[in-house]
Amino acid sequence: MNEDADAGPISAADIQEIRDLFLRQAAGETAHDIATIESILAPTIPGQPDPVNFVARAYRFWGRGAVIDHFRDVFAGTWRFEPDEAAIRVLPLGPDTAHIYAPTRITAGPAGQAAVTRTYLINEFAIRTTEGWRISAIVPVPAE
Repeated sequence: MNEDADAGPISAADIQEIRDLFLRQAAGETAHDIATIESILAPTIPGQPDPVNFVARAYRFWGRGAVIDHFRDVFAGTWRFEPDEAAIRVLPLGPDTAHIYAPTRITAGPAGQAAVTRTYLINEFAIRTTEGWRISAIVPVPAE
């Protein structure tokens, strides 16, 4: 998080940066680009707990390394992440935290098997870091 207590409210430029971050994540996921996933996730501040997690109905991944490993596994098969860009909402929660909501079609399947497309209501939390906004938590909720 930003150590400047006087950061002020989230601005329109912050909202755009957060939206762009999420769209970069979506493009990186569809391209199976681990480097992009690594770049969008929040770093761990020395002496602080790892802020990254991915909690879904079927599994939970705690920590940046576990989340990146999860993406490595799903990228071995079919994986497309296609948010409804018109429906993306970025909701400020404080000067250094925002909630991202995005109905998203995810097409997934293990390598060599048929893929299935489902809609999820993606909920993510972005935090302001010294490197800019980064994703801290990913919570997909099945829409069906």
